[in-house]
Amino acid sequence: MKHKLLTLLLALLTISALTVPTSADVIWEPQDSFYEKHQEKCDYVNRRYELAGYDGKVTVFTAPGGSNKATLDNGTRGTIQFTWKGNGILWGYLCWVNDSNVEGWVPMDDLSLIYDSRQFMEDHAGEITEMSPVPVDFHEAVLYNYPNGTAETTLEEAPDYMPFSETFTQIYSDKNGLRWGYIGYYMGMREYWVCLDDPMNEALNTGIVPVSPSTAQIQGRATVTAGPPVMLIAAGLVAAVVVITALLILKQKKHSES
Repeated sequence: MKHKLLTLLLALLTISALTVPTSADVIWEPQDSFYEKHQEKCDYVNRRYELAGYDGKVTVFTAPGGSNKATLDNGTRGTIQFTWKGNGILWGYLCWVNDSNVEGWVPMDDLSLIYDSRQFMEDHAGEITEMSPVPVDFHEAVLYNYPNGTAETTLEEAPDYMPFSETFTQIYSDKNGLRWGYIGYYMGMREYWVCLDDPMNEALNTGIVPVSPSTAQIQGRATVTAGPPVMLIAAGLVAAVVVITALLILKQKKHSES
């Protein structure tokens, strides 16, 4: 009897695991010594930014207040995965940079947020309506970063995961009367919008918000003065070791001759 009950319980748990949609992905964390030591004081961000340093470049540091790891040109885009604040400066961990494998810490004042769904929802909170799922008759749609923003990709309906007719509960109507439905999470796709009245139209990008100047550009000064590059420090340490070793050998040789 106990064996039957245990088998039934395991079967129910298995069915539940298969039928409940996954609501979130595992958060990616960097293999970074500073982050590992201070992760409890780091805030999760996961938003795209454009580099916008005062002098046309942004320095990537090994750690907040650390050494110069790399220098990237303004206009380069990447993700800030986490932020950490110290000595009055907010730092962000930069990763997934366009056309570069560079990762590291940058002052947030040297960056400009690329307008996204979160910012749109904050700016238009009073215009977004919460309602019961909106019935729709399409099974594929273009995903936009925000209504009338940049079209990113397309999404096919996965009925076994969640039918589209049960997906859209936050609705925004644009100035042309088109309804937009918000997707918080759907099969790995996060924070997108779909035009419910014209789901496969890729040319609705009539309201792209330009990137604003960074705090450093507005203030007209650099946020943090870059220290010496890591490679230069390493070369200096190697040179110091060579000199010290040579002096020790010379001293030992003179001592042997005497």
